[in-house]
This record gives sequence, structure tokens and C-alpha cells, in this order.
Amino acid sequence: MIKILKAICGYTLAVLGVPLVLIGIMGPSAGLDELFISATGLTLSPWIDGGEVVQTIAHGTYQTHVHRMVFDALIGERKQGFVQVDWVPLDALPARVDEEIDADGDGQADFRVEVNRANKETTLTPYASWVLELEGTYKPEGLLMVRVRLRNPSS
Repeated sequence: MIKILKAICGYTLAVLGVPLVLIGIMGPSAGLDELFISATGLTLSPWIDGGEVVQTIAHGTYQTHVHRMVFDALIGERKQGFVQVDWVPLDALPARVDEEIDADGDGQADFRVEVNRANKETTLTPYASWVLELEGTYKPEGLLMVRVRLRNPSS
């Protein structure tokens, strides 16, 4: 009897897991992932998507998006985190992007980032002591993105 009950539970869980597998396989083009996320209230971790955009700077043909500083931990905050800066759209960017960024929103630049798209070099010039280093330069889905590693100023 217990063996039959375990089998029934196992098959039930397998059947219930099929929609999750389909969402993973079909990807964003099917729209099922967005439906699942909106139905369950799940959100992506800012460690994956960079967090919310807190500042948008228009440059005519392109924009700079500065995300919030991310120090989120499971409980409390981490001692180190990052800030993500995006430039969109990628095809409208100049060959050399050079911009001072105010990551903490106090009206003063915290670092300067220069991206030379021709030779694929990125230079970070920190102005604040809590700006540590360039984590990386990326080009996902039609944008140019940098992540800058930070020390949590409140810790």
C-alpha cells in the first residue's frame, strides 16, 4: 500500500513539474515565463539583472542607465557589491564611451568609466574610496554594460 502511495505522489509531482520544464525550454519567446512570474509574484535577484534603474541620462541617440547599488544578501547586506551601468541601444553608441557616474545619487561623480569599443578595452577611474574595481564589460541583448565592484559604504 505504501509503495502504491509513493508511486502516486511521484507521478503527481512529475506531472506538476512539466509546466516548469516547458517554461525553461521554450524561453522568453513563448511568453510563458512572464505569465508564470506574474502569477507567482517571483522576481529576479538584482545579482542577476543588476537591480532597478535609478537614473537615466539621455545623450541624444543613446541613453545611460545607472542601476541601484546592489549589496543584497539573504539576510541583511553584504560587505561588497556592485553597481551596473548600461548604455542602450548598442548600435547607436559612439566608438568610445566616456562617462562619469554618480552611483550613490549624492550629486558627485563616484567613478569614471571609459569603454573603447574598437579595441574592447574598459578603464575605470575611481573617485570614491568605496569604488573597488571593474568587475566586467558585457554586451547582452543589444546593450553595452559594465559592472563596477563596490565596498558597502554603510559597513
